[in-house]
Amino acid sequence: MLNLKISARWKKDDGQFVELDQRMLNTLKTIDSAGSISLACKALGVSYRTLWSQIQQYNQMLGEELVATHGRAGACLTRFGHKLIWMVEQGNVRVAPDLGTVGEQLNAEWLDADQNKPWISLALSDDPVLQNLFQNTALYKKLQLSLRWSGSIAALSALHRGEVRVAGCHLPVGLDEHSHVHQIMRRWLRGSNLSVIELFERDLGWISRPAATPPTLEDVAQRRALLVNRNSASSTHHQLDALITKAGLKAENLPGFFHEENSHLAVACTIAAGHGDLGLGIRAAADHYGLQFTSVSKERYFLVLHNSDLHHPAMDILLPWLRSAEVSAQVEGSAGYRATRLGKTQALEVFLNEIQER
Repeated sequence: MLNLKISARWKKDDGQFVELDQRMLNTLKTIDSAGSISLACKALGVSYRTLWSQIQQYNQMLGEELVATHGRAGACLTRFGHKLIWMVEQGNVRVAPDLGTVGEQLNAEWLDADQNKPWISLALSDDPVLQNLFQNTALYKKLQLSLRWSGSIAALSALHRGEVRVAGCHLPVGLDEHSHVHQIMRRWLRGSNLSVIELFERDLGWISRPAATPPTLEDVAQRRALLVNRNSASSTHHQLDALITKAGLKAENLPGFFHEENSHLAVACTIAAGHGDLGLGIRAAADHYGLQFTSVSKERYFLVLHNSDLHHPAMDILLPWLRSAEVSAQVEGSAGYRATRLGKTQALEVFLNEIQER
């Protein structure tokens, strides 16, 4: 299978390009998190002399100082070093969903076109655990999958336009049918001809950098903190809208409200990089960057499809795989996830009534 990845290089003032390879970036990240050269040496398994030589080599290549040392007090990245690693990291997380979609499309068009395997198309709301699950090579030996990653609303819209057979989305648990989020999602979640395949429950909450007192929406309103939002085609964006309304605030007055990212990881990355202070996202994204997480709600992630597509040949392969011990273990092993109803199918209306009552 084709696996597309981005590479980065830095253009110096003299016009020369320097490749920013993964070894360089990992070294700088380790020094940043360790706080000293000696501790970074232990983490990387190299001698002090070797690591110091690498740092000098990187400085010379880029024509900039990347690490500042403070004697016995330790070491930290310079402003340029900090900027470099987070520019590359943000570039990766912003491009990753689109790059994955293109890769899947090319695999389907070139590698699987002549093979006698069932084919099915899915539009899925952003979720890092689900993205990892669909990297399963054994699954692709049995099934042709065309995947696109988007927000819940964009995924459901693609389903209703007939562009895909399956849409992946999520809703908070325990909110009644008159809640803002349910009313927004209900525009696409209606019809006796639709069914649900349940996947997992996950934790949603506030993401911020570690602090004794994490920032709040009130801090944002008082301009003491900067918000980071998800794109408007995501359910998370509308859940943030509801929390802002509940707090008696106006979204347009909140600094950062119009700064939109296309994934939970991108929101967390922006905050970790210091370009935002508070965002709504999943626990797994916060943990990925070592950020603070304050739980707000639980939400159920599920697949929506037409009743007739439950009998699609691809479902004879996809459903048993979703219900397998391997998939369940991978979901349960991820921070903030529970997979107690993985692979259960039921009518859409029954499912919606159930999550409103819980």
